[in-house]
Amino acid sequence: MLYGCDYLNESQLPQIHTKLAIALGIVILAVMLLPILAISQSTGTIEPGFAGALGAMRQAEMAGATPSEIAALVALLNKALELNGEALKLTAPGDANRRTQLISEVDQILITVQSQAHDLTTIASHRSSTNKALTYVLGIVAAFVGTILFGFSVSFYRAYRIKRTFQMRITRK
Repeated sequence: MLYGCDYLNESQLPQIHTKLAIALGIVILAVMLLPILAISQSTGTIEPGFAGALGAMRQAEMAGATPSEIAALVALLNKALELNGEALKLTAPGDANRRTQLISEVDQILITVQSQAHDLTTIASHRSSTNKALTYVLGIVAAFVGTILFGFSVSFYRAYRIKRTFQMRITRK
C-alpha cells in the first residue's frame, strides 16, 4: 500500500514523481513571483512626493550608503507618513487650515529627505570610489611585496643549494 492507494503499481511511480516535481516547481515559481507582483502593485499607489523621496533613498543605498546613514532618512519618511495620515483623516470643512498645514509639513519633510538623500548619495559614491581605489592600490602594493619576497626566497634557496652542493663529499665505492 504505497501513497495510501491499493491500486498503484511500480510502473506508475515515475509519473507520480514527475507530477510532484512539476507541482513543486510551480509552487516555487509562484513564491518567487509573489514579492515582485506585490512591489509592482504597491508602487502605483504612492504619492509623487513619496515616490521621489523613496527613489532618492534607493539611489543613496545603491551608491553605498550604510543602513545607519539611511536610518535618519527612514525616520523622517515615517514622520511624513504619519503626518500625511493625519491630514487624510481631517475631512471636516473646519479642519481645512490644519490639513493644509500638515500637507505643507509633509512636503517640507519630503524635500528635506530628498535633499539629504542626494547629499548622502554624493558622499557614499565618493566613499565607495575611494575604497575601490584604495583596494586597487593595496592590491598592487601586495603584489609588488609578494614578488620581492618570492625573489628573495628563490635567491636564498639557490644560495642554500649551492652551499649544500659544495659541502658534499665525494667518496669511492
